[in-house]
Amino acid sequence: MKVLLSTKYQLKQAGKGFYCGNNLNILPNCLTVGDYVFIGHYCLIAPKTVIGNFTMLASYVSIVGGDHRIDIAGTPMIFSGRDQNRTVEIGDDVWIGHGTIIMHGITVGEGSIIAAGSVVTKDVAPYTIVGGVPAKPLRKRFTTEEQAQHRMILEQYRQTGQIKKSWKHAGPIQ
Repeated sequence: MKVLLSTKYQLKQAGKGFYCGNNLNILPNCLTVGDYVFIGHYCLIAPKTVIGNFTMLASYVSIVGGDHRIDIAGTPMIFSGRDQNRTVEIGDDVWIGHGTIIMHGITVGEGSIIAAGSVVTKDVAPYTIVGGVPAKPLRKRFTTEEQAQHRMILEQYRQTGQIKKSWKHAGPIQ
């Protein structure tokens, strides 16, 4: 069961075991996070962001909203407004490295890893490790068989909410 988190950040929804660092920039009621999510210090998170279970964002990660309009002739960009914000979806068991920038409208697939300093401009396939500017696939995290096994464990958690005893969960790293 999800609980509404009432902290200074006013998240839309947060699951159990949620940890966030200091000095985050999050608009009120715009972020939904699953269970056992870690958000590091100094992250900036745009509206319409959904983060799955067991996901970690290192410090200084930015999930940015819509860009400024550049297509209105005769009006300076600063007065042209912004595009509509599109939802950013980050799957279960994702690790996003320090200083990563994720553009709006991106889906980061389950089990993926984004290397520190990357700029994500396209969707990230599940269980893929990406890095660079712009981020490109580097390799798969698991073999096909390992992916299936991992997916099954995550699906069991989504259905039951029970952590496996073999997981040595020691709480969030601080």
